[in-house]
Amino acid sequence: MGYWNKPEKTAEAFTDDGWLKTGDVGEWVDGTHVKIVDRIKDIIITAGGKNISPSEIENVIKTSPYIKEAMVIGDQRKFLSALIGIEFDTVGDWATRRGIPYTTYRDLSEKPEVIELVKGIVDKTNERFARAENIRKYRLLPKELDHEDGELTATQKLKRSAMDEMFGDIIDEMYSTA
Repeated sequence: MGYWNKPEKTAEAFTDDGWLKTGDVGEWVDGTHVKIVDRIKDIIITAGGKNISPSEIENVIKTSPYIKEAMVIGDQRKFLSALIGIEFDTVGDWATRRGIPYTTYRDLSEKPEVIELVKGIVDKTNERFARAENIRKYRLLPKELDHEDGELTATQKLKRSAMDEMFGDIIDEMYSTA
């Protein structure tokens, strides 16, 4: 019915005709049901004015068994970029089978062969989207993301603001060399 003893918060949460404002972006599918596409607060508006749902792109990238995390960036920027976290065990097994030595997550994620592996995944993902939705630059995360470090929620979802703060130097570098 609303917020307990907070009528002003309740009024903010509902439209004038009684619909709950969930903060989700949806689209009608076959005129029969709504598919939730993203959260309004996560929609990227590029410098060119294009509205992009980052979760759609991120989810395609994460269909690869080699990728654990992906965060698309590009709000008020000329192009999209991404921070990508590898699936350590799977990529480690892949590297071992190819005779690529490594010691740590960071070491493995910095291997040229691993960077090339991820490039193929990004390229394949880009084929599925319009040019404005293509990832032009990406960087592999230097560490596995962790709830304890504040990068993930308790349900293992990315905290975008924490990621921006923690990896801001990597993000800035992708755009400074554009």
